[in-house]
Amino acid sequence: MSSKWLRCRFQKADSSVNLICFPWAGGGTSYYTGSWGRKLQNTGIEVHAVCLPGRENRYKEPFYQDWQALVSDFCKDSHKELGRKQFAFWGHSFGALFCYEVAVKLKYQYGIEACHLLVSGASAPQVIIHPASRGYNDLSDEDLAERLRSWGGTPSAILENKEIMDLSVKMLRADLTLLEKYRYSGESTESILSCPITSFDGDKDLHEKKGFSELTTGEFSSHVLPGGHFYFFNNERPLLDLIESHLLPIFSKSATATSR
Repeated sequence: MSSKWLRCRFQKADSSVNLICFPWAGGGTSYYTGSWGRKLQNTGIEVHAVCLPGRENRYKEPFYQDWQALVSDFCKDSHKELGRKQFAFWGHSFGALFCYEVAVKLKYQYGIEACHLLVSGASAPQVIIHPASRGYNDLSDEDLAERLRSWGGTPSAILENKEIMDLSVKMLRADLTLLEKYRYSGESTESILSCPITSFDGDKDLHEKKGFSELTTGEFSSHVLPGGHFYFFNNERPLLDLIESHLLPIFSKSATATSR
């Protein structure tokens, strides 16, 4: 894919589905494109990660301050690339809300839909009354950095490098500001998907997830794995196996179509 928003380290020309991974608040692309891309390269899945402005090679671009602008620009810039092959979305925390909003926009404005929505570490958008990030903007950079350390999920090489850590705090604050502004606005049939939705959580960081079943006419399922908010760092293989199992029907359809 050539979209400025998407990164892929392990390309597979014969893949059946592109798995598009949306970052958690303050997150980048390297974990998904590196670890997941490598571990899924022998499957029918090609892993792509979404790179937001203000980080990595887009560091000179300003952070978004408006949800609708972010979603609209991503879809406008990426819909043609996404439409060339079956694609599934994965989003954790901030990324779960982001990928849901993108999925809705793509379906109703561009006529393409994800074949599966995989959401993690987040409640369904219509049941969020007070965003989890509320009040974080009142924290100092030092306090926000301490929160970042306490959540886990940030490599020690970043935590121990002040310059990189300062940049990480800026990215986190930008994403939490967006998250604090999030309001579910899908009070019509144009908020309903038809693809399956599967939710994931750590057993020490449970969210209200049944609401996701109301957002699709397709199947809904959920999984709970051991751990906290970033449960998947210690359960990566079981999680990837589950993701692969949910996408298997796509592989089967692709193989059937090829054999005809």
